[in-house]
Amino acid sequence: MRLQYISKRDARVVIDELRGRECIDKSFVSFLEEFEGDAKRVLGEKFEILAFGALPALFKTSKVEFYIPTLYAVNVFYNTKKILVTPTVTVDEGAVNPLKNGADAMIPGIRRISKAFTKGDVVSVFEPEEKYLVAIGIALIDSTAIAPGAKGKAVKNLNHVDDDIWRASLQIARTLQK
Repeated sequence: MRLQYISKRDARVVIDELRGRECIDKSFVSFLEEFEGDAKRVLGEKFEILAFGALPALFKTSKVEFYIPTLYAVNVFYNTKKILVTPTVTVDEGAVNPLKNGADAMIPGIRRISKAFTKGDVVSVFEPEEKYLVAIGIALIDSTAIAPGAKGKAVKNLNHVDDDIWRASLQIARTLQK
């Protein structure tokens, strides 16, 4: 992985794009603004992560053309500030291991929705006890389509616990907090 500083102007472009996405919590965007002068890009083989301050905050892959909050960042915000960066769904126990292995969140495994979302929004996925988020991705359907008896995929899994982006985020956080 290669780390390079990015200009304040380039960081502002990314932040402005995030500000326009209704599904991203405004306090997360405000946090990024505080560190727009200390933004870094880390290039992995198949992804790019933007760190603001010491937080690996956003990522992009070839599967999506815009920046998405990292699973690491949404967990930090939830566990330290009790802020949900994105709308969330809570899954049953049977869905956790498949999600950790990269599977998409399926409608039958979803037990609760925190806030309405539309197709294309960024959505995080909670484990059943809602202590931590196990995945983050893009909604493949509107939240209104999640109903008892419905079938199909609900959230495209783009970053999950113990994947390359997760491991890189942990490494970046450790390196930048020194």
